[in-house]
Amino acid sequence: MDLGIRDRVAVVTGGARSLGRADAHALAGEGCRVAVLDLNAEGAQETATEIATAGGAARGYACDVRDAGQVRAVVAEVAGALGPVDICVNNAGIIYTLGQLKDMRDEDWELNLAVNLTGTYNVTKAVFPGMRERRWGRIVCMASIAGLMGGFGQTAYATTKMGVIGFARSVALEGARYNVTSNVIAPGIVGPNAQLSPMYERMVKRVAMQREGKPEDVASAVTFLCSERARYITGAVLSVMGGMDLFTF
Repeated sequence: MDLGIRDRVAVVTGGARSLGRADAHALAGEGCRVAVLDLNAEGAQETATEIATAGGAARGYACDVRDAGQVRAVVAEVAGALGPVDICVNNAGIIYTLGQLKDMRDEDWELNLAVNLTGTYNVTKAVFPGMRERRWGRIVCMASIAGLMGGFGQTAYATTKMGVIGFARSVALEGARYNVTSNVIAPGIVGPNAQLSPMYERMVKRVAMQREGKPEDVASAVTFLCSERARYITGAVLSVMGGMDLFTF
């Protein structure tokens, strides 16, 4: 199936590993020219090199999404090297500051906001005006099951992911008349990092399919939402969690 995005320029944040790396490969597989952004410059370049070795077009860029000035500079660099950005996948995020509210450090709260929410804002703001001007664009933001249901010990993380949903839906309204869509992916537990959680087995039992997802499962959904096939979908929240959000017993 031709998704109609060959030669489009895609930016994928947090593309050095796991979900972001899978997203970058999936978009490159559809013929996109991919800019891989990550705080880990070496990892971003590794992903780009993998894509190039497979016959695709990609470049890696070091970028801290918390820094709006740095984001703007990198987006300008991408435009010069690959072309204006048509697709933006806001994948960069953290979930390492788990802890109950009574124990949470203020700096952990601020870090979650800065990376997960403000980072998404910074990157989207840098590419959105150009998309509107050219009257074509695809924005995909990464939320989580915690952004839909909350999470014990995840007040900071869940709050940012709920915020991402509100942000993406508002952007959808602003982009709709310019053929710019904005949607959200909400994954459940996705390996292999999920297996490091001490609650891994308990979480899998909550999944209707009784197994974790793979990065490629999320990447397939991301790629579809970035395609011409999804041109009439905007403001949507697509759950990719194997039925983890269903009542199971």
